[in-house]
Amino acid sequence: MAKILLIEDEAPVREMLIDELTVQGYKVVEAANGEEGLKKFLEIEPDLVVCDRAMPGMSGYEVLERVRGAHPQFEDIPFIFLTALTDPRDKAAVEHLKPAAYIEKPVDFKVLVDKIKALTTAVKK
Repeated sequence: MAKILLIEDEAPVREMLIDELTVQGYKVVEAANGEEGLKKFLEIEPDLVVCDRAMPGMSGYEVLERVRGAHPQFEDIPFIFLTALTDPRDKAAVEHLKPAAYIEKPVDFKVLVDKIKALTTAVKK
């Protein structure tokens, strides 16, 4: 099963997501902020990243930008952003980074798991 890096600054949300994804059979590595997430990304080279869009310090967009900018070999690793922001301009500002998906908070676990399955299947083909 796929190895997922989960970057989420809210501990209760992170714990719920870890529980749900683990039950689904995924190996989940967690990070509590963007800087920790970037470090763990480079250590584990995940199959997919689920990342909060807005975090103190380094945002999820900055994590993706740094990965794509400095490590082009990882450009095919999908990033799914979790966001409470629904303004289309917010998403349009980072389309050049090619995020795989946006899922609104509160997270619908079925939608998240279905998206992960689709993306990890597409990457392995």
